[in-house]
Amino acid sequence: MPSIKPPTMRVSVRMEKRKLANNRWFSHQWQVRGIEMAGVPEDAVVESQVFEGFDVSLYPDEAEGYFLNSASGDPQAFVMWRIDEAEAEGAPIPKVVTLSYNEAARLMDAQEKVDAVPLPPAMCAWLADYVAANYKPEPKKKRIKTSFLAPRDKGAL
Repeated sequence: MPSIKPPTMRVSVRMEKRKLANNRWFSHQWQVRGIEMAGVPEDAVVESQVFEGFDVSLYPDEAEGYFLNSASGDPQAFVMWRIDEAEAEGAPIPKVVTLSYNEAARLMDAQEKVDAVPLPPAMCAWLADYVAANYKPEPKKKRIKTSFLAPRDKGAL
């Protein structure tokens, strides 16, 4: 059976190096400044670095996470990144770009560094179209009212 390739968009991650004042241990801090769609360069910023070649794919099993992001009113891209400890200055290394709230939460639960940045308008529309076509909310389950149960059965729920 042929595998179906998920919808994918190529992006670059822009990391920004910011100097820290009054910090005894660190002279600077890296953070994600934004993502850029392929072929849409952003204005240059002092002390920034662009990492190209990240595919953002949309998978059916993450549809709820995409819905939560899209419906938030402020859609974000979530970039998981690490510091390369082998580098003297500790260079940043972006690893994953996702649009799913749920996937970003799992990464953060695993103690990964995740920055959220605004989603470019064209990607907002792409995400909204995907959610409209693929998100089906789970049907609500009917709860049994505990007032109708015997006291010995209430603890079993």
